[in-house]
Formats: sequence, structure tokens, C-alpha cells
Amino acid sequence: MKKLFFALLAALVLGTSAKGHADDSVTLYGIIDMGIMYTKTEHNLPGDRDGNTLIGIASGVQSGSRFGFRGVSELGNNTSVKFVLENGFDPGNGTFQQGGRLFGRQSTIGIANSNIGQFDIGRQINLASNYFLPIDPFREGFGQANIGATFGSANTLRYSNMLLAQTASVAGISLGAGYSFATGMTSIYVDNGSCHLDGCAISNNAYQYSAANNLRALTLGMKYQQGPVYLAAAFDQIYGPSDIPNGPPPSNPTSWMIGGSYDFNVVAVSGAFGQTRNGIFMGQSQGTGSVSYPNLSNITQGANIMFESDASLSSYMMGLNIPLSSSSILASWQMNQPTNAFKNEARSTQSIYSVGYLYNFSKRTNLYAYVSYANNFAMIDTAKSTVFAVGLRHQF
Repeated sequence: MKKLFFALLAALVLGTSAKGHADDSVTLYGIIDMGIMYTKTEHNLPGDRDGNTLIGIASGVQSGSRFGFRGVSELGNNTSVKFVLENGFDPGNGTFQQGGRLFGRQSTIGIANSNIGQFDIGRQINLASNYFLPIDPFREGFGQANIGATFGSANTLRYSNMLLAQTASVAGISLGAGYSFATGMTSIYVDNGSCHLDGCAISNNAYQYSAANNLRALTLGMKYQQGPVYLAAAFDQIYGPSDIPNGPPPSNPTSWMIGGSYDFNVVAVSGAFGQTRNGIFMGQSQGTGSVSYPNLSNITQGANIMFESDASLSSYMMGLNIPLSSSSILASWQMNQPTNAFKNEARSTQSIYSVGYLYNFSKRTNLYAYVSYANNFAMIDTAKSTVFAVGLRHQF
């Protein structure tokens, strides 16, 4: 892995010209997305029966609201230095998202060559989220309708302190590899010594130069695009820190997924399959984007990653995107199937059915509406979730 990083970086540097060029630019861009959302959740377990219905303002339903800066400085020989600083915010109340970070969505600097590829350093999304975005009809938006509700490693997962190398497309194929020295995510360790589920959430937000004491991550990906065909594969592995109580967890959570789409012009069809082992990556919440919503407890108990030896899931998704003259219809079915018993409680197969509609007023502004129904949401037996939202998105 280190050889791949340094070989690509060396090739990019050697490909630069000795003389700089004055073709520099900085672009301000962003999205504002707001609407109204209705959510209803309920579950009926022995001794634990609950139900909630809420309606209110929602932000970032189709796309997370953001503003950012992109910068490019040309070096010659098809090589440039690039940076991205992107902030996520809630326009409903003006607060920062991503845990209050100033540039929590992305903060990277890198060097790129159109013939070789790109090398970036900083906080950025993993390759599963990046490469599977075109496969999800809902483009990783719309709360429980998006692919991240079932494939946790594609839930717009962001790793801090990451080196990421991606090759240029050759015959339609691009490869990527990244390593985070300190993800900045939270984690839970089940049955790790005296650590039990309700009392073992640990945050590793501070960077430690003793790398083994950080929560680290590896992300790998491949994509292929030629004409109407798009294919992708991704793999993520999380490494637990050594300085937690009772020592490092015995197993590292892993997740792999494959998928693709085909555009028939009158309809684009897509599908994905994947498996997660030795833990869980946090999935999308049902009412994501609303100021207040009934949050069925996610399987990871609110942490980004749960370590649990022998826990495993199989995940499935099928989708449709039907383009019309100035609008489109979206639909998907998802299923999360526990393939091994979880140690703390039994889990049931999750199924999600979603339909959406987009109407484009212009290239920058569109109206959206969607409805999504989930059975056994978050694999909680009897848990049902219904979400409906309408809203307006503007890009600038």
C-alpha cells in the first residue's frame, strides 16, 4: 500500500514542469436544500412499545446543505495542485453539521495529473461512498431511501487524516486506495474484556502520533464506466486502537460491496450486493434532515463503528431511475439480512421500499418529493418507519 501511494506521488511530481503557470482559480459553490418532512415510527417489542409521529422543517433531504471553495493551480504538463474546503450547515437554524467542524464535509489538498491520477491528503469520503453514488437512484440522499441505510460503508463515510490515491481512467477503469491514520470517528467495542454495549463508546477525535492508538481505516475501490455501463467495487476495513480498556478488539470490522447500473435511455436500472463482517458501519437514520425526528435506535447505538466478533450482514439493493422531459422518477428496494446471531439481541431482516420524484425548474433549482417505508428498520424486530417529504433544492 505504501509503495502504491509513493509511486503515484513520485510520478505526479516528476510530471510537473519546472516553470509555474499563472492559470490559478478559486470557485465558491454550494447547495441550499429545505422542505417539510413527515415521519412516523413505531415498534412493539415485549416490554418495549413505542410510537412517534412528527411533522416539521427539514434541511438537506435530497442533498446536504453546504458551501465550499475549490482551488486549482496549474503547474504545467497536465499537472495541477487542487484543494477543496467544504462546510456542511443546517439552513433551518444556521448551525454547522458534521460534529460542528468548520469544513467537516471535506478539507483536502492534492496534486493531480490528467494522464496519471490524483493524490489527496485530508478529510474526505471513502471510496465506497464515492464510487457507489451513481448506482444509488437517490444519489446517497433522502434519508432512509438512500443506499447508506443498508450499506453502512457507503453512508457518505468520512475519514479524517487520510491519504487517498486514485488513478486516471484507462479503458474506462479507475482504481483507488486510501488509508486514514486517525479517522476521528466514534466506536463501540462489544464484549471486549469488561466493556459492555452500554458503556464502551470511545471517541478518537484527537490525533495521536502513536498510530496504533488511533481508530484507523483502509478504503479500496474500483470503477468502470463505458457508455451506458457503470460498475463498481469497494472494500473498507477499520482498525481498533490499542489503548482502549482491556486492549485492542480481537477482530476488525470489514465491508465489501459490488454493484452496477445500465442506462437504457428510457430507464436506468441498478443493483448492489455486499457483506459486512466482525461489526457494523452506522447506517442512515430514517428521518435524516429534519430538525427533530423519532430516531429508532441504530444498531451501532449512535457510534460510527461497532466492533463485534462474528457479527455479520448481507446487504442488497435494486433501483430504477426513469428520466422524463424535465423531471425524473426514482425507486429502490433494499434489504439488510443478519447472517449470524448478534450477541446482545436477536435481529430481523430489514426491508426498505422508496419512491421519489424530481422536477427541474432549471439546471440549478429543482423540486423534490419522496416517500419511504421500512419494515424492521435498523434490523429491530417489529420496527416500522414511514417518511414523506417535499422540498426545494438550489445549487450555486
